[in-house]
Amino acid sequence: MQTDNYLQMLIDSLQKKQVILEKLVVLNEEQKELVTAEGFDEAAFQKNVDEKDALIENMLQLDEGFNTVFARVREQIGDNKAAYREEITKIQGLIRAVTDLGVRIEAQEARNKALVQSKFASIRKELQNAKRSTQMTNTYYKSMNKLNYEPQFMDQKK
Repeated sequence: MQTDNYLQMLIDSLQKKQVILEKLVVLNEEQKELVTAEGFDEAAFQKNVDEKDALIENMLQLDEGFNTVFARVREQIGDNKAAYREEITKIQGLIRAVTDLGVRIEAQEARNKALVQSKFASIRKELQNAKRSTQMTNTYYKSMNKLNYEPQFMDQKK
């Protein structure tokens, strides 16, 4: 009976992980839209990254719990595969679904990383150009202020 409870805990853990991974897929799509948008909304981008970070932390805790529970029931399941066939099949299906989502997320992350690097390089270049323009303007005004124009010719007529 206790093994049944452990197997249900494994199933629940995998289902929660699947939900988290589906949320990560959506957040990755949102991140892509944020990065490819004309203007860059830093606050929205940071919020997206923070949400992804929280989900990943939650998923890591689920993985740790799954591994702990699985270690407890591994031998019992292995010895009685026929008795737990239904649960094992369900767990295997969930593992496949989670793995597929993981691969999809990995591909999204790789694409987003390239987009983010490109966007940040573009922003960096814009900042450098703005800085250079500001320096040139300041230099121009300083040099103009140093010049003392004294009239060379004065018209004496009134």
